[in-house]
Amino acid sequence: MEIVATFGKLGPGDPKETISHPPAGATLVEVRADLLSPSYPVSELVRASRLPVILTLRSKAEGGQGPEDAASRQAFYREAAACGAAFYDLEAERDVELLGSVIPKEKAILSQHFDHTPADLEERMARLLSVGTRFVKVVPTARSWADVVVVLRLAQALARGSNGHKRGIVFAQGEAGVATRLLTPFLAAPVAYAAWDDGQRLAPGQLSVEELQALVGHLNDRPRRVYGVIGSAAHRSLSPRMHAAAFRALGLPYAFVPLTVTDERELAALLQPAGSGPLDAVGLVAGGFAVTMPWKEKAALLCDVLAPRAKRAGAVNTVLPRPGKVMGDLTDVDGVTRVLLEAGLSLSGARVAVLGSGGAARAALVALQLAGSSLFLVARNAAKAASLAREFGAQVVEPERLSDVQAFINATPAGAEGEEDELLSRLALPAGCVVVDMPYGESPTFLQKLSLERGWDYVSGKEVLLFQGVSQFAAMNGVAPPVQAMASALGLEEEK
Repeated sequence: MEIVATFGKLGPGDPKETISHPPAGATLVEVRADLLSPSYPVSELVRASRLPVILTLRSKAEGGQGPEDAASRQAFYREAAACGAAFYDLEAERDVELLGSVIPKEKAILSQHFDHTPADLEERMARLLSVGTRFVKVVPTARSWADVVVVLRLAQALARGSNGHKRGIVFAQGEAGVATRLLTPFLAAPVAYAAWDDGQRLAPGQLSVEELQALVGHLNDRPRRVYGVIGSAAHRSLSPRMHAAAFRALGLPYAFVPLTVTDERELAALLQPAGSGPLDAVGLVAGGFAVTMPWKEKAALLCDVLAPRAKRAGAVNTVLPRPGKVMGDLTDVDGVTRVLLEAGLSLSGARVAVLGSGGAARAALVALQLAGSSLFLVARNAAKAASLAREFGAQVVEPERLSDVQAFINATPAGAEGEEDELLSRLALPAGCVVVDMPYGESPTFLQKLSLERGWDYVSGKEVLLFQGVSQFAAMNGVAPPVQAMASALGLEEEK
């Protein structure tokens, strides 16, 4: 797979020096001339690059900052034609007249970008392929799982076709489209576009070269199985990175991708018996799914068979498609139990409080109930708290009345990105209390900051993710998980 690192920002240093040191793993460089200063000599960047360059002038009409009028675009490309770029990205709506006369077809990428996902994407791709350029690039914007399916269908159609499948580049922008950036290079043209680094994410949903390598760099061909994490903000999940590290360590040709789902009907469409889901329909064998907020309870209702602990909780975080049925489990139970034991807490008879009333809270309550702990519940919704307390034999308490608990579990998204949370601020926990965050963020969580200030023994959500992921990996793949590789992928060694 070719990885195109996109360069489009002039930093404080010498841009020529920057472009001469591309990210590890990149095989081509795209220079976004529309995002650079109009006075900057783009030809110097092209010559300074150690990798072949794609020169692009993306118009405002297609999501860039470049001109739309024909005169300006023609003037740019006439001058740029002599700069020595390997390829020139020409917009199908504005630059076709340059083909042959200014830019040879064999050096052209004929592109079209959309702020939505057209239903006739395959027809549009076919028309562009008929022009005869070296590559054709079609990039819609995905806002739902349904849009992702349209893009995957196009990629599969290209894979099945005898003409053009190695010339057609297709993926979707947007957070919902991240899965297409990871999968379509193995179906259509083996080309993936990525951000130069974290500071140069120039399109919604764009992954960095490092992220792309971490998630699918172990694959040489179409993945034999595809797994996914389903959630309303699945692109933020670290599950794909963790599972991909395990695949790499064991030499398994599988992929694990984020699947953004915001509608119950889309969730139901995904959770189908083996061979009958939307991934299977486009030639990608669905191996299983991790489920995160807000779908853990809804997903349980869609499973035909539930593990006893998942049935008790009424929630799942692991779904396994099997012939004729869908099976569900709740490995969050293992995650919660293991981190508390690792923290030195004897769970039988321990007084433990849980904040939350959703699927994650239910998993924590089941874990503690099975271990014989005394349960206390803190929740923002009084009615939900009362119902959950009755179900699990817990006592509802205010955050100020937890001075004698031995552990506290935050099973909500509160404070995940470090933002202050009024309820968490009110916690009155004893010094040395084991405090567990089930959420995690890029920066320290608010609860982590409080723990440092108030002398609590903090356990991060990444550790919960690791231990539930170890059980999840075993259930999905039937082999012993490479725990060290999974921990390293989450950066847990560095944190400890």
